[in-house]
Amino acid sequence: MTDLVIFGTGKVAEVLYRYIGFDRSYNIVGFTCDAEHLPAGGRFHGLPAVPFAAVEASFPPDRCAMLIAVGYHRLNALRAAKFAEAKAKGYRLASYVSSRAFVGDWLEMGENCIILDNVGIEPGARLGDNVALWSNVTIGHHAVIGDHCWLAAHGIVGGNASLGPRCFLGLNVTIGHQTTIGADSFLGAGAVATKSAAANSVFIGRDTELFRLDSKRFLQISKML
Repeated sequence: MTDLVIFGTGKVAEVLYRYIGFDRSYNIVGFTCDAEHLPAGGRFHGLPAVPFAAVEASFPPDRCAMLIAVGYHRLNALRAAKFAEAKAKGYRLASYVSSRAFVGDWLEMGENCIILDNVGIEPGARLGDNVALWSNVTIGHHAVIGDHCWLAAHGIVGGNASLGPRCFLGLNVTIGHQTTIGADSFLGAGAVATKSAAANSVFIGRDTELFRLDSKRFLQISKML
């Protein structure tokens, strides 16, 4: 089993630590992060946590792979930067694919990809490097997901659609069939894009209108209490 060091000591790193431990897909030997984010005592989930600047001394790249497990800060620019820095240190960037995902033997993906439970990836689809697909995402046939993209839970990308690098898709976003979204675009929760858009585009779905009554009064009137 491959020894793995996880970059990150935050919530995303904790999620990946739990998933990988459940699947036993890697032997997690420790964590690393920038020095200012090291946990007190230099340990995280009972394992060593060391500064990224000197990670090679504790977890040599000829013995350990690395997984970048940080969020979509600065529209995925932080994830992209740490991916490049880890590669420059000589690490092989490992991917995690949940045993509960449906990906088939046709899966095409780059390094450091994260694919969680109930993700479905249809034949012909391709993922670039450092792509995160959270739970219940669907990637349609022959779709292309660019490097460093993050798709939050329940997102849908239609067949033959394309996302440029570093895009962020919030909860329940839908990208229509044969739609191209340019690099560094932000699609907020519930957004729907059925027409192609240039790089740096922003799609924001409207919130459901707040009802005029509070919950107690509403339930009394609707006879649900």
